[in-house]
Amino acid sequence: MTITVNDVKILKSQRLTDENDGGGRATGDAVVDGEVNNLFPDISRLDRTLGRIALRKVFAGVLTENADAYLGAHSIVTKAPADPRVAVLLFNSNSQTDERSDARSVIEGYVVPSTVAQFELLGDQYAGQRAITGIQRQEARVPEVGDVFQLTSGANSQYVRVQAVEAALEEFVYDYGNGNFVNFTRRRLSITITAPLNFKFPGGQAVPGGTSATNLASEPKSVVLATQVADSARYYGISPLAAAITAGDMTVNVDSVYSQLVPSAVKESALTDQLGGARKRYVVPASPTTRTVTLQFAQVTAGQSRSFITHGAALGSLSLSINGGVYADEGQGELTWRSGANNFTRITVDYETGEINAYRSSTYTGSASLTYQPAAAVTGESVTGEIEVVLATRGFAYTLNLAEAKPRPGTLSISFMALGKWYELRDLGNGELSGEGSGTVDFATGAVSISLNALPDVNTSLVYTYVCQIDDNLQTHTGAGTAPQIRVEHQLPHEGVEPGSVVVTVLQGGVSQTLLDQGDGTLTGAAGTGTVVYLTGTVRLELASTPDQGSSIVFDYSRGGVDVDTPLTAAPDSGGIVSGVIPGAPLQPGSVNIRWQSTRKSLVPSGTGDSTYSGVQLVDYEANDDGVGNWIGFIGSINYTTGAFSLQVEQLYDYVEHEVQYNMTEV
Repeated sequence: MTITVNDVKILKSQRLTDENDGGGRATGDAVVDGEVNNLFPDISRLDRTLGRIALRKVFAGVLTENADAYLGAHSIVTKAPADPRVAVLLFNSNSQTDERSDARSVIEGYVVPSTVAQFELLGDQYAGQRAITGIQRQEARVPEVGDVFQLTSGANSQYVRVQAVEAALEEFVYDYGNGNFVNFTRRRLSITITAPLNFKFPGGQAVPGGTSATNLASEPKSVVLATQVADSARYYGISPLAAAITAGDMTVNVDSVYSQLVPSAVKESALTDQLGGARKRYVVPASPTTRTVTLQFAQVTAGQSRSFITHGAALGSLSLSINGGVYADEGQGELTWRSGANNFTRITVDYETGEINAYRSSTYTGSASLTYQPAAAVTGESVTGEIEVVLATRGFAYTLNLAEAKPRPGTLSISFMALGKWYELRDLGNGELSGEGSGTVDFATGAVSISLNALPDVNTSLVYTYVCQIDDNLQTHTGAGTAPQIRVEHQLPHEGVEPGSVVVTVLQGGVSQTLLDQGDGTLTGAAGTGTVVYLTGTVRLELASTPDQGSSIVFDYSRGGVDVDTPLTAAPDSGGIVSGVIPGAPLQPGSVNIRWQSTRKSLVPSGTGDSTYSGVQLVDYEANDDGVGNWIGFIGSINYTTGAFSLQVEQLYDYVEHEVQYNMTEV
């Protein structure tokens, strides 16, 4: 007899629970069709608020005495949950015996361990900690916020995500025995993680080669592994159609190809104006006056008509009288109805090409009157940048701060890749981003807020490009043109330049031209103008014309100043101020530079007893005079005539204390 649909059953696994041993082998018990809670428990209000994931393992089987072959089977989700906060997905673990903990590993296997991390655990890290301590060499890369690492100790393993990192250089002492000691400097890491540790992870003690193989209790040290993305899992769900389909269609539009897999935040708020693109062509008016022309509309397809202006039109300048109605341009690429008959559902305009399309249920063919301001599309100087998308920065919301080069309205474009396909958002010219997402652009401040419709792929980039608001990019000339300025910036090989000694030679038009130092930081001459910073040796030039091809700009100067390599013998007073006399007086105002180092403690004992170690770091400081007898950013003064000075070289700072605990044991 034939196998019927009633013979195909969903079979329960051994344990339908959310415990670690849930799942297991198949049983002969069929899941009762249409029964409430036949697989999953009720969803409580707490679970709906905080989020929860439930996993159930089931099998497909044919329960019949018939020996006919079952020629194929498939499983699908046919109906989505009524609650939008609930998601249902299917996935295959490819195992007949695995349990819930194994299935969870498949889900969490979005990142997999790759190579040994560039730091090791320093000391033991205990269960419940929300921070781990590490040590690494100075040249190693400091872990970044969002990085994921795997900690492994024997059978215990856990993935941790970096939430915050503090790094400081410390000096350690290693005893080789027989009174032989060596001092070495390593970077100490204090890494805050997003979730507490589930197990104890032993860590070694600092040694010149890294850390010791065991901890103080002779337990093997844990291994820290870096991770990489391995999104190889396949999930199957359901999504409603975004548009109706008919037989023969080659494409299907759905609301989204994403579904929530694990509980997570579903809202991201963008912050703009924080210290922290792709039309190069834009349309500019070509005439101060408007003109009126008669257009002829022809049929393109059923319900669509088209006409052309012979050239571009300025944004917001169009007024179209067609088929008894008047439509006005709002500068966003569409004409909206204003008066008269409203016989069109939509009228669009391409400002660059002058193409106008009119849409309605029946095609319109005939004439129309258009008033507009002529314009032309020009190519501007584009600014391009990117935001790298890694596991740490992946999200729906991004921001840009384009304050230094604000975008011109209608030129910003943002492109991103999701599921291997590029998508784009464009600036409509009114401060609104539209496309595969949404956002805003503040043309006054350069702040951009971006909200994407889909998560961008890891190890890709958000690419933005735009034309900046520089009036010099486009000029209208009625007479002779103005030559562009040629700017050159050069750093002399030495600091401390003798005022009045700089001579710059430039070959222009076969003639050798010069710029001479006037002794006040300015350069003048037939070659152009410029400035020089005597203290740093920075020279900036604005040349009158371009240097000849193959020639070089020659800089001649004399060194000035006095370098003092001998430490000052004066000690700071109670306020941290050092006083002394700089040799070589009188001194050139604005030319004095003093450098020094201060030591800071980074980890010291809070008591008077013995301590395990004390961390000390060196901090470099530098002070320059302001040219009027004071120090920039520091307390003190200087007398240029005598060389006498005072300078605050010490100040209060914060450091970390640790407690030393003693345990008494009776013998």
